[in-house]
Amino acid sequence: MRLSIGWRLTLWNMVTLAVALVGMGALVYGLMRQTLYQRIDRSLKTELEELEQDARLATEPEPRLRHWIYEFKEHENVSCVVYHPDGRVFLRTEELAEASVPPAPAAGLAEQQFADTSLPYIGRQRTLASRLNASTSKYLILLLAPLEDVDRSLGQLLTVLATAIPICLLAAGGLAFLQARRALAPMEQLHRLTQEITADRLDRRLPVVVADDELGRLTQTINAMISRLEHSFAEIRRFTADASHELRTPLTAIRSEAEVALRRPLALSDQQQLLGSVLEECERLTRLTDQLLALSREDAGLCQPSREKVELGSLVHNAVETMRPAALAKGLALTDFLNGQVFVLGDEARLRQVFYNLLDNAIKYTPDGGRIDINVGQDSARAIVTVQDTGIGIPPEHIPAVFDRFYRVDKARSREQGGTGLGLSIARAIVQAHNGQIELESRPGEGTTFTVILPIKNPD
Repeated sequence: MRLSIGWRLTLWNMVTLAVALVGMGALVYGLMRQTLYQRIDRSLKTELEELEQDARLATEPEPRLRHWIYEFKEHENVSCVVYHPDGRVFLRTEELAEASVPPAPAAGLAEQQFADTSLPYIGRQRTLASRLNASTSKYLILLLAPLEDVDRSLGQLLTVLATAIPICLLAAGGLAFLQARRALAPMEQLHRLTQEITADRLDRRLPVVVADDELGRLTQTINAMISRLEHSFAEIRRFTADASHELRTPLTAIRSEAEVALRRPLALSDQQQLLGSVLEECERLTRLTDQLLALSREDAGLCQPSREKVELGSLVHNAVETMRPAALAKGLALTDFLNGQVFVLGDEARLRQVFYNLLDNAIKYTPDGGRIDINVGQDSARAIVTVQDTGIGIPPEHIPAVFDRFYRVDKARSREQGGTGLGLSIARAIVQAHNGQIELESRPGEGTTFTVILPIKNPD
């Protein structure tokens, strides 16, 4: 089972503290050991220097050696053994048992040499071996200082460390756990308040205590996410209501026509008129269903555009020629201006739908005798297509919502003209799927200009 964050923080703190305490204890132990050994080494070296500086050693080697051996033991508790060059013991401290005398240092000893050794009866000793010139004789001398006090001091220090470190760890662990619980208490509150926020209570927000700390930034992020969810839910509700309303209108018309046909016998001309009306509503219903399906597929990311090289000028020209009969029926002048070949990467069929929708929108809202101009060009990195009409224009307060689904500036007029309020939404979704953008400029009574901007593809 995975531990909670509080326990994990406590364990991490204890492990970190344990490493720090063990490291500090090892450092203290090492420094103490080095200090005690240096003290003994200085004492041994001082005794040896006093012996070597004895001027009478050259004329009276044996008496002077006996004197110094006695002095070492009497005043410094340092034992001494003097060896012949061949390794035989020449003199030694009287209290030193024969079994405790270590072997002679190597005859080729070139300088002073410190070492630790363990000897029978007297235990661990710190030794200093050196060559000694006395008169015409050459000796090897070995000074021995007991390490009993050093070992005792180091043992006591280890005992203190071994006792203090676990106690400190336990105390620190308890404090760390309490601090972790205190630090994570706002998280528990955040968890409880977040659980209270449901789809019906998206207007709730979490309180931000300190905006600049980690918890404050997390709370702000959650609040921003809730705001996005609230907006998305509102859009879904509005979309569902609008879609239901749009679907109900043709269905109601079809039902009414059917009830009229069933209520009384009709002449052939009346039947044809009713059937024509039913077919018109069916066509409208089919178009609306297709557009809703296209938008849902765009939202679900199921309509990833193919990446083919498309010549935008030819595509726009074909769209213009397809829509020209509808424009001529209203007496509109429809002209396209193509400034050379412009290549983009994308889905030709879906890009064609964008310009169908824009042209259809321009034709619907341009009065008879008006003009629609389409310009295809490019700059250094972008393909730019503008669709400019001399239509009725869009009031400034409506411009931000023009691309919203089912949005109509004049709802009654749009419905009469067969509009569903989805064409511009579909156009924007397709352009954005091609990493482009669509812009709008409009003045009431003067006309509207849509600008489609797409990344350019240089011809190979």
